Amino acid sequence: MALGSVSVSSVDSGNGDFTTPECQFLYLGHAGKNGGEVLYLDQTTDLDDALGVNASKMKTAINAARSNADTNWTAVAMPRNAAGEWETAFDIAMAQNIVCEAVVVTDAITAQTELDDIATAIANTENEFGRSLFFMTANAAPLSTESWGDYIAAFETIQSGVAAQSILFIPEVFAGWMGTVCGRLCNEKVSIADTPMRTSTGAIVGLSTLPNDKDAVPFNMSHAKALNDARGTVPQVYPDYDGIYCSDGMTLAPEASDYSVIENLRVVNKVKRQVRILAIKKVGNRELNSTPLSIASHETYFMRPIINMSQSLVSNGIYKPGEVKTPLDGDVTIQWTDRTKVQIGLLVRPYNCPKAIKAYIGLNLNNEV
Repeated sequence: MALGSVSVSSVDSGNGDFTTPECQFLYLGHAGKNGGEVLYLDQTTDLDDALGVNASKMKTAINAARSNADTNWTAVAMPRNAAGEWETAFDIAMAQNIVCEAVVVTDAITAQTELDDIATAIANTENEFGRSLFFMTANAAPLSTESWGDYIAAFETIQSGVAAQSILFIPEVFAGWMGTVCGRLCNEKVSIADTPMRTSTGAIVGLSTLPNDKDAVPFNMSHAKALNDARGTVPQVYPDYDGIYCSDGMTLAPEASDYSVIENLRVVNKVKRQVRILAIKKVGNRELNSTPLSIASHETYFMRPIINMSQSLVSNGIYKPGEVKTPLDGDVTIQWTDRTKVQIGLLVRPYNCPKAIKAYIGLNLNNEV
């Protein structure tokens, strides 16, 4: 008879928490202090101490972002000693595994080739590191010698023909507008599935009057429409309703793209990040095989990020939907292409969102008692 023995081992089922880069933005650009350093910022940070007492586009953007975010806002900044060094800083950030959902280039974009460089950096980052992120950048604020027509034409020229779904190119209608959009995207009262257009979280913070051009013409909704048609995210107002608000978060995606608005890109990027981790855990694991039982089990396994993101909440009688709809049977498919290669397809279902509302009002003229 053999000797008795007992062994106990642990199993990692991959049900732990994921890293959450969502709403953590990385700011790159020139500032007057701490060039070459990595700074971790929150609502209590003294920006004069961190970025220098002199004005800079980085400090203006970050100050506007945190004013329009919420209590738990955090960000990472990598100031540079000169403008135009964002690529060096970005390469360092990726090599140091700095976690972020988006990268904000605070130095003004002046030529289309700079957008091409950003698109290349996004593609290289996903190819080399498997990281899904998006960039935000802006052109310069209008000069005192420019009319709105001049400014709109210059913006249209820079973005014309660019196809890059992971870039938001912001027309800096006033200094700090790009940072304002960043803050609205990081407001914890809403989720990554919400548009910056929403009015429920209030007006933008820091500006109550839209700026004028060289001819003292105020920025108005005709200017906003022209810039929005050129895929710019712009400030907008509603007549007889106080406050300045935001348009849709427009990307430089080509016509008819699913990712022309930022909320669609953000939810898909979140799913991509989490599914990538789940897939890594299954490399070389024969539990994932072509049998019906394994396929059914792993459809549920890879559906987990979408299930988590679909959790809704009812608070004080108000329904708050999840980031996406609850997945249906068939939304995750697993297909083996040969003995060692497997393809996994996932379908993400966003909710509808009211962005243009029409109301029709009629009269009932019946002579009722």
